[in-house]
Amino acid sequence: MQMMMIYSSPRKRGNSTTLAKVFAQTSQNQYTLKEVHLQDAQLQPCRACKWCKTHYRCVIEDGMNELCLTFKESEAICFSTPVFWWGVSAQLKLFIDRLYQLQMDDFKDKKLSVIATGEDTLDGVQYRLVKEQFEAICEYTGMEFAGYLPVCADDDNPAGENVEALAQARALFTGM
Repeated sequence: MQMMMIYSSPRKRGNSTTLAKVFAQTSQNQYTLKEVHLQDAQLQPCRACKWCKTHYRCVIEDGMNELCLTFKESEAICFSTPVFWWGVSAQLKLFIDRLYQLQMDDFKDKKLSVIATGEDTLDGVQYRLVKEQFEAICEYTGMEFAGYLPVCADDDNPAGENVEALAQARALFTGM
């Protein structure tokens, strides 16, 4: 079985990536990992041309077609994202928008986990909004919302030093 790990932080050692790497290490006994750092992908935004709906691939040749193949082949997906302005990173939003080229059956029955880090307290609205977005995406696409880990982390409180958050990242996988 294959899991696609999507790291969407602009920082390769950012808080969301740190927790997602722990999640990924925990999953290696059950899944073959395909890791993608969206910051390195240099993806372009969707042009809304709908060419993909008749050709089943995007007209833009920037690597997203290959990422969509990996997405289709994966039984599990994990998105890790910092939270900016009450939502996911621009890199992850761009990736999600470009998944438009896929057919609805390409999403069905995949397990989706999400790791989100930000500076707000855990009872802050940003984490609720991110969770609700992915719950709605799963409901629409037929994916299973397998888990969500919101963590308050910043430069003064890094995730890599938060023993509880690291344990929660490991537990997130075991709950799948």
